[in-house]
Amino acid sequence: MNPSRKVLLIDDEALVRDELGGLLTDEGYELTTASDGEAGLASFRAEAPDMVITDVRMPRRDGLSVAMTIRQEAPTMPITVITGHGNETMVLEALRAGVTDFIKKPVRLEDLANALERMEAALRLARAQGADLPASVTVQEQTWVYQLDNDLAAIPLFVDVLLRKADALGHPRTAGELSLALRELLINAIEHGNLELTYEEKSHALEVGGLARVIEERRRRPEMARRRTTVGVVRRGTTLSVRISDEGKGFDWKGLPDPTDPSYLLADHGRGVLLAQVAVDELTYNERGNEVRLTKELHGA
Repeated sequence: MNPSRKVLLIDDEALVRDELGGLLTDEGYELTTASDGEAGLASFRAEAPDMVITDVRMPRRDGLSVAMTIRQEAPTMPITVITGHGNETMVLEALRAGVTDFIKKPVRLEDLANALERMEAALRLARAQGADLPASVTVQEQTWVYQLDNDLAAIPLFVDVLLRKADALGHPRTAGELSLALRELLINAIEHGNLELTYEEKSHALEVGGLARVIEERRRRPEMARRRTTVGVVRRGTTLSVRISDEGKGFDWKGLPDPTDPSYLLADHGRGVLLAQVAVDELTYNERGNEVRLTKELHGA
């Protein structure tokens, strides 16, 4: 996390502003707060924050309206929405409007840290656009093949590099959606594929604060340490196709819930594939469930 970042926190509850603001300040962020949607928009325009965290239900203007207005004025602005009252329409509209993440009330430190990491990744993408090709040049076809070990910490930088190599950064909103999908699917490939961490095991590890220890222990097991994740990327014209395959036993992808069901999109974890489904144009698994393919049209500059 970058201590020079400025965060705008919008929430009508003073206690939430104090507690969440304290966590953000402790993490080294410069904090600006607002007590309702209209005040939040005014602060956004006056303070020029690097990222925004907003509650949904607020007087004068709700958080979703605030998020959509901000994205219209600043298309690459990372935004996290706080909600305790998710519904299908709100979740899908916010995701399609480019909201970076959701966190539920009461906000846990781990949820906040994950949301900040995703917003940091979105911010890096938005500020790396200088590597674009001239407007008169278009990519017809490019192919890359990568192999990753089981280091979760390497995923954000790898995704940034992948999107830069694929010349996707000239399309900020699309690049942000791709970044979200790729990071979630790669985490799944390592945690649930190569390291065979079940949903129940991860839930328990999160409850007792031992997820990092469990992951490190499995990374050291000889049979798992040898496993790799392969990422194949093809860009043809404006279409980007990605294939992610792990060396685990696979999973029952046919049992995945409806990606529009807010009870899953707002879950504490286990929502990565569902978020990815919303973020890309097409997502399919092989029969075994250890390989996922996605396609995304590069537009929305």
